[in-house]
Amino acid sequence: MHRWLGIALGLWFALVGLTGALLVWRDEVDAWLNPQLFGPHPAGAAAAGPLDAGRVAGLARDTHRLGRIERIRPPAQAGDVWRLQLRASPSRVESGRIEAFIDPASGALLGVRSLEALSLAPPHAMRTLYEFHRNILLGEPGSNFVGIAGCLLLTSAVTGAVVAWPRSRARWRRLLAVSWRANTTRVLFDLHRSAGALIVLVLLLTTLTGATLVWVNYVRDIVGRLSRVDPIPVLPFRTASEHEEPLTLAALAARAQAVFPRHRVAEIRLSERGLTGVLFQLRAEGDVHALGDTIAWLHPVSGELLAERSSRTRSAGEAFMHWLLPLHVGSAFGTTGLVLMCAAGLAPMLLVGTGLWVWWRKRPGERLARERAAARQRRPPAAAAGPELPP
Repeated sequence: MHRWLGIALGLWFALVGLTGALLVWRDEVDAWLNPQLFGPHPAGAAAAGPLDAGRVAGLARDTHRLGRIERIRPPAQAGDVWRLQLRASPSRVESGRIEAFIDPASGALLGVRSLEALSLAPPHAMRTLYEFHRNILLGEPGSNFVGIAGCLLLTSAVTGAVVAWPRSRARWRRLLAVSWRANTTRVLFDLHRSAGALIVLVLLLTTLTGATLVWVNYVRDIVGRLSRVDPIPVLPFRTASEHEEPLTLAALAARAQAVFPRHRVAEIRLSERGLTGVLFQLRAEGDVHALGDTIAWLHPVSGELLAERSSRTRSAGEAFMHWLLPLHVGSAFGTTGLVLMCAAGLAPMLLVGTGLWVWWRKRPGERLARERAAARQRRPPAAAAGPELPP
């Protein structure tokens, strides 16, 4: 089973692993491919005063005329830029959902890219890799295929571990040994076994969590039978009266940080109708999600906290669901986890390559062994010797 899974699906295992390894460092690779979008403009003139979420939204809406803002991601550290997700205005060349990059010092528009285009051009390469990794660019049917293939990769990892499991104490000592002075096939066999033994637990973790993320709704239903798993809250729409005026985004962000003083705003999501609540995703030191583990909905007029998802409100079931993605991408364990998940993504390429080489080189020997076994079965049994007669 281990051998034929590798032969039949080895190329897929290698591709999904390679794309996963790149996606572990998605933002870093994206910034490297598109320095004109992610790097502040060196010649930009300083804006009049520091930029906050409200001013950036005003620039995008009134000055740059980009469209309706859906999400705003402030700079996480010095050197980062403002990233906005919008519904493009009809006057723009781009249509549908777009992403805009705004200089943090001058407010200049650094560039815009479509969030619906798929290609290997630098602005769209990482999104294309993500969609390939998630559903092989085929939508829902592709997601099901990826889930099934992930279960088969999990099966391959388990069967490989069973085959390589040492049966004696001496073999435990040789499990990670590589006979570098042996012939090429022996060296590659040792590398296959040793690399698999080193990475098998991480590979099991990433394939298992990946399969659950493909069918996350079914997993949520199953977990919900054991522990409460609340859906995203539906906030009621309320029309503002004449004497009410919505708070600015800067004021709402200040309210959110007042409720969660040890957090910083990592992302702001605006409601389509404007008065159903503004979502703030907040990040604190040690959070396992890239954008933070705390979500707060604030009323756009009063600034009151309407709902939250945080460590103080999550049930056991919600905590389980919350950890799936960080475990899959490795962010649950900081930089060490990211490195391990990147290694787990690269491992299938090494394991498939070495496994196929060893299998191909062993085929003549296996065929000869089968021929000899068949010949022994066809050979008539020797006649029984009679009693020895005296001379």
